[in-house]
Amino acid sequence: MTTETTKLWHIDAIKLLEGIPYEDKVQFEKLVVTTSHKKNDLIFKTGDASEKVFFVASGRVKIGKNADNSKECIKRVVHEGEVFGELGVIDNKHNEERNNFAQVMEHDTVICSMTHENFKIILQKYPKLKDRLIQSIIANFKRIDARLESIMFKDARTRLVEFIKELADDLGMPVGHEMLIKHRLTHQEIANITAISRQKITTLLNELKQEGVIHLERKSLLVHDMKLLK
Repeated sequence: MTTETTKLWHIDAIKLLEGIPYEDKVQFEKLVVTTSHKKNDLIFKTGDASEKVFFVASGRVKIGKNADNSKECIKRVVHEGEVFGELGVIDNKHNEERNNFAQVMEHDTVICSMTHENFKIILQKYPKLKDRLIQSIIANFKRIDARLESIMFKDARTRLVEFIKELADDLGMPVGHEMLIKHRLTHQEIANITAISRQKITTLLNELKQEGVIHLERKSLLVHDMKLLK
């Protein structure tokens, strides 16, 4: 691997940039600041000014809020190649206060950041990137809306099953007729996403295991048959 290719690995990891010429990726790289983080590092907190957009080159970041009782609600887990903190670019509300926090979920996470002004220049040059960004934002809002509906109207098992299906769509790897999901989430993190207690998450996962629907490993699970997941 050449030095230049090594330098650009974190840019190549960004899904939003798929298809743009190599020369422009080089220019993009000059506009970003790349930083390495350990688990639990805060990228931004609630109330911070919205000045930058961020990309996960490797690792994971959670977007969420803390209630007054310190209970955490995880709205979204941002995986490798995905963007976060982008809303200020679309609605043109520079320096508006962020209403969520962004926190690193695992060691050796690499984040690329860029000012809103520089990112807007990129989007103006490549309208297709702006279209992709808008579609990504819409998909995230739809997912959050569906999860809110699920919390309001569905029981705990149904919510967990729907979340497992969501993980399968995002991270699932077919293994014959089975689906391997390397989610790397703790039971507490799943609880904070689905609004189910950690104890109940453990109980429900064990039920699905006893029913022969899934096989559990540490931070991964194997769904034997997606049709049986209900």
